[in-house]
Formats: sequence, structure tokens, C-alpha cells
Amino acid sequence: MNKIYNFFEEMLFYPKWYHYPFIILLLPFSFIYMIILHFKFPKTYEDLKIPIVSIGNIIIGGSGKTPFAISLANYLQKYKPAVVLRGYKRKSKGLIVVSDGKEILVEVEKSGDEALEIANLTKAIVIVSEDRKEAILKAKELGAGFVILDDGFDKPFKKLNIVIDITIKNPFVLPAGGYRYPRLALRYADLILKEDRDFKRKVNLPNGDILISAISKPKRLLTYWKKEYKFFPDHYNFKLKDIQKFKDKKIVTTFKDFVKLKKFNLNLDVITLKVEIKKDVLRKIEEYLIKFQQKG
Repeated sequence: MNKIYNFFEEMLFYPKWYHYPFIILLLPFSFIYMIILHFKFPKTYEDLKIPIVSIGNIIIGGSGKTPFAISLANYLQKYKPAVVLRGYKRKSKGLIVVSDGKEILVEVEKSGDEALEIANLTKAIVIVSEDRKEAILKAKELGAGFVILDDGFDKPFKKLNIVIDITIKNPFVLPAGGYRYPRLALRYADLILKEDRDFKRKVNLPNGDILISAISKPKRLLTYWKKEYKFFPDHYNFKLKDIQKFKDKKIVTTFKDFVKLKKFNLNLDVITLKVEIKKDVLRKIEEYLIKFQQKG
């Protein structure tokens, strides 16, 4: 299963020569997908009477949205942020308040890994819901001053539309390539941010015996880690049989994985990741919040 997953992950993001027959076969479906996108993308935007800062991307998988959202919530704590996200791969349905800004109210099974990570690392209200409008209105009801909307690029609300832009080797949209939207869609973004230009990650890996992770494109961690590792599909729900053989080792993992692994009583140490956002980017976001308040 992992070999199949790795094959298609490579094909979508950094294809080799043997991937191209599959890419060519899938191109007609990518064309159909683009037509659907054209009609599906919102033409009107609803004003929910609260400032919304959307953090999105145009590729599938990780682009650093969650650590960026955590950093933004901490930088702008005085504006009383709420973070709204879907809660991908959670074992629950509907709207759930993960944190009211004071305490965490549910376990990872109900919240999903990313939401619980955000709740642990910020003082923000954190809400998961398939219905983002319902969640935004709930955040407003709970006293949030503004909403950080995870993965909100195509959501039909008036918002500051931020896109974290990552270019990948495969230039096509799904299913032939790793783009969710063609690069032309960047014209709908208010701010297009690039790592190392607009923000920087500071990563510190502790010492350990093995690195275990289930994040998107986990091979990026190998820039910092040169020892044994075991990777699982993104958002994987770990089972005891998956990690039983590592119980006598010191395991290094991400915080997103930690919230799911801690129940197994393992010897865990967590990677620290801090995103430093450039002052001019923060200034533009803060100007949006202030302008919204003045308008209100």
C-alpha cells in the first residue's frame, strides 16, 4: 500500500520518466476537471460581517498552511482569532468546538489532528465543521474578533485571500498532476506568499532513534534527519500494530503526529517548528483587520 501511495505521490509532485505514460493517460480527465472548476468557482461572495483571513494553496497536500495559521494566530492574538477548518479525517461529523480559547474540549478522534495541533499551540478559538459558514458564525457568536479560515481559497465569503504558493515539477491539475487549481487561479489571491521570501520556517529536530510521521510529503523532513525513518500516508490514524516494534526506541515526530501517538505510551520527542512571518506581510493583514473594524 505504501509503495502505491509513494508512486502516485511522486507522479503528482516530482515525476520521473516512468510516470509520464500515466500522466498522459490522465490528461483528458484533467481537462474535464478544469471545466468543472470553472463553473464551480464562486462568482459572488457573501459578507459574514466578521473579518476572514483565508490561508489556502493551489496544490494538494501540505504547503505549510497549518504552521502559518498557528503563527498568524499567535502574532495577532490581541485581535481574538478563531481558526476554522474542516477537521479532515476526524471520526465525527458536524460542527465541533475544539477549543473555546481557554481550554481544549475534545479528543483528537473528534477534532482531527490539525485542529488539535492548533488548539494546543495557540490561544485561539478552534472550530471544525464541514459547513464553513456555520463555523464562522459560531466563532462570531463565541466572541472571535476575526477568523483564520484554513483552506478557504474557493469559499464564497468576503475575505482576505492568502495563497501559499509552491511550484511543483508536474504542471498539470488533478488527476494528472498535483495542482488543485491551475496557476492562472492565483489572480484571485489578495496576497501570494512564498517561503523564504515572505516567511521562514525554523525547524529543530531533537535526537532520537527513529523518525515517524504521517504528514503530506514527509520526505521534506529528511533535509534535517539522517537516521532511520518510517512514513505513513497523510493524516494516517496510527494503530498499535504500526508502531509496536518501535516501542523500545526514542521516536521523533511532528506535533501533528504527536497528538495521535501519545495514547500509545511511547518514548516521544517532538519536532519544534516556528514560522516567522515578515513584518510587511503582517502589516498588510493587520491593515485589513483595522480597515474592517473602522468600516464596522
